[in-house]
Amino acid sequence: MTWSSHSLHLWAHLGASVHPLTFSQDDLRARLEQARLLGIEGVVVPMLWRHVAPDLPGQVTEPAAWQGVMRLCHCIADAGLKVIPELHLAAAGMEHDRLLPDWLWGWAGEQLPAGAAAEQLKYRDRHGIDSNLAVSWWGEEQVAPLMAQWLHTFAEQLAPLAEVIPHLQLGVGPQGQWRYPALGGEPWPLFGRAGLDALTQGMLARYGSAADWQEAWQHGQPLASHAALREALLQPGEVARHDVATWLRHGLAAQGGRWLSQADTIFTGPWQQASLGVRLACHLDASASADYGEPKSWLRAALPASVARERLRIWLTGAGEGLRQVPQLALWQQACEAQGVATMVENVAPLPVDDHPRWEHLIESALYRGDGHGWVWRDLDSVTGGETVAARLRQLVRLRNARGQGELLRRKEFRVMGPLHLKVGNQRQVLSEQEWARFEEEVGVLRRLGVTAISTDIWWGLVEGRQAGCFDWSYYDRLVDLLERQQMRWVPILSFHQAGGNVNDDFTQTIPLWLWGTLLSRHPELASVRELQYVSETGDASMEYVSLWADEFVLPHYRAFMNAFREHYAPRAALMAEINISLGPAGELRYPSYNAHDWGNYPNRGTLQCYSELARADWRAYLEQRYQGIAALNYTFGTQFDGFAQIPLPTADSLFDNKAYLHSAWGRECLGWYHDALMAHGRRVMACALDVFSEEAWLSVPLGIKIPGIHWEISDPDQPRVAEITAGLLRPHPAMGPRNQREYVQLLDALVPAEQRARIVVHFTCLEMQNRPYEGYSQAADLVGWFAEAAHELGIRLMGENALAGELYDAAGWLQMEKALSGTPGFGGLTLLRMQHFFDEDHTPIEQLQRLINKFH
Repeated sequence: MTWSSHSLHLWAHLGASVHPLTFSQDDLRARLEQARLLGIEGVVVPMLWRHVAPDLPGQVTEPAAWQGVMRLCHCIADAGLKVIPELHLAAAGMEHDRLLPDWLWGWAGEQLPAGAAAEQLKYRDRHGIDSNLAVSWWGEEQVAPLMAQWLHTFAEQLAPLAEVIPHLQLGVGPQGQWRYPALGGEPWPLFGRAGLDALTQGMLARYGSAADWQEAWQHGQPLASHAALREALLQPGEVARHDVATWLRHGLAAQGGRWLSQADTIFTGPWQQASLGVRLACHLDASASADYGEPKSWLRAALPASVARERLRIWLTGAGEGLRQVPQLALWQQACEAQGVATMVENVAPLPVDDHPRWEHLIESALYRGDGHGWVWRDLDSVTGGETVAARLRQLVRLRNARGQGELLRRKEFRVMGPLHLKVGNQRQVLSEQEWARFEEEVGVLRRLGVTAISTDIWWGLVEGRQAGCFDWSYYDRLVDLLERQQMRWVPILSFHQAGGNVNDDFTQTIPLWLWGTLLSRHPELASVRELQYVSETGDASMEYVSLWADEFVLPHYRAFMNAFREHYAPRAALMAEINISLGPAGELRYPSYNAHDWGNYPNRGTLQCYSELARADWRAYLEQRYQGIAALNYTFGTQFDGFAQIPLPTADSLFDNKAYLHSAWGRECLGWYHDALMAHGRRVMACALDVFSEEAWLSVPLGIKIPGIHWEISDPDQPRVAEITAGLLRPHPAMGPRNQREYVQLLDALVPAEQRARIVVHFTCLEMQNRPYEGYSQAADLVGWFAEAAHELGIRLMGENALAGELYDAAGWLQMEKALSGTPGFGGLTLLRMQHFFDEDHTPIEQLQRLINKFH
């Protein structure tokens, strides 16, 4: 992928409400001023032959016929905007006022040879229906002099304005598109007498004789008569189908090429600096294929050698139409680039302001190619559409100067976490089609708002709960199909933790229950299940997540699950915005120090979780490795142990009473080990994930981890920062207090090695919270800032998350998240918990989400 290195243009169509001849200057001036303030540079003005010569061909040469057009162009130029004339050689639309002049067909009929009729100049389908949208290329010779006169007169009349006209667009076909009226495919538009005659001449030229032509098409009778040829065309064989399609493509290419060449000779002198353009219809795959064929070869044939490639600028219409058009547009962009021709992308119809995917496609269509020169936006009528339209246009303007990938990365990403399981939407806790339908509808609403991804827990116990190695992905397969239909990306969370038991949990799912017995059976050195679990200072054991001191036993099972996920979802890798890896309870890197199973009653210091036999053994092994001999340890701490086997784990009270965890060397040693064990666990699991997802198809998918914002007890004068310490996030030091001393720099540096920082994304919670020292000594807002500074210092990508749903219903919480996103350094985006809160009777969450997305796009 390459990025535009030059300035990108932003032009807007005049809009259907402004008639070039009858517009109100006062109304238009106000709209133009607003457009200019929003960053629009130029206005595309339709120039219709019908408007300057409505009654007679000769009117085109009368200066009075151009007064309305001149008045319009001056109005635009006086507003400080460029004028982009679109000179239509065919109908600009289906409306009567946008057709070719009424007199054209009668006048042309008078110029035909005796016995010929004007209808022969028209395209006609197999049903005998004529088109008034364009003159056929096989009959165009009769009216080409008048069309050329129309272009010549335009060049003469508007020469005084040439300096504000950087580009001249030729509408060589219906709606300004270089195409046939029928948009390609069958019915072919050649069933008039002149069309059949032209095809006959083309086939005779191809095959040399009528007999060879008849043999090639394998037709039962000579094809020279109209009746026989019609019959052959109505039921064409493969050769006939190919021959006719090729002939139509060549004819269309030659017609447009002739007009480009002629325009190049007409627009000289004061017009020399104006580029020349045509529009290709990329918004319907079938039409692009039928009318043009393979892009590179068609362009080589269609673009005249006499016109300098640097003067050409091709508009590709179809941007903003959705994912289906992405490959088609990319092919045409590549083909134009190969020809050295600049492109601009254009939407077909005005984009709904609430349809973010279509705007996103429009925006990115011009950014992803080296020769992308900007956007042609429909239309100026929409500039009064309110703040959402203004936000969209501001986004285009920010990108217009082509500051490249760095500018795009400054856009904030907005994600929403899906329900823990869809069946929680049903009071009976039963998953039904109604829940699926409602979920899809809600995903569609969020996508149009600008949410780019839905994150969902993939519960280990749900997928592999029956027995080891037996995986059931059916629930997630359906979910992913649904997200893809809605053009929503996916953030799967490989959830090796339990659902249930945490704040706002409305669904319960254990980790696989077979796991405990399997691990005991395979590892006889384990005496009981408690050795695999976190055991707290109170003696309580947690089943939420396997203890980090059992990683050597459980990590192969994590790897097996990751491998199974990788193999199953390899075809969907491109849909994933990230893969998040669960590192502890609630998916967060922490000990279950403040979970409901143990103490509870927020806010408090939490409980230490290191009293299992495996933890005690690790504590002794840590000391032995660190001090090598018991004498060195006794000398350091003034103890009298006979051996490392005698050393107990300190009791929690002895560590926290009288701030021993800060002032006692023994206390800092113990809690330093406790912290280091958690960091080592995080590194082990992430190293496993990086290894599993190292194949080429997965390398572009970031891997994410979540760190909780433990914001309470920070400024407690008796026990500062204690809740962060029992959760394992911080290593205590004597000067620790309610201010930033780069503790989170230490955490992130220990957790994410420098060589992994390009791939790892860290998520941090509690972005919605303010400082509330009166409530559990909370300094949430300060904590968010400290963490952002730490990530910025180490060059680690950072995303934010709200901790609790309650603040979503209060504007203050949204302003706090906005502050975190706009800070320097700030967060790169936001994941909001959870989806159901945006569809409550209280519309505050969804209204505030739209406001925030508008601000950062």
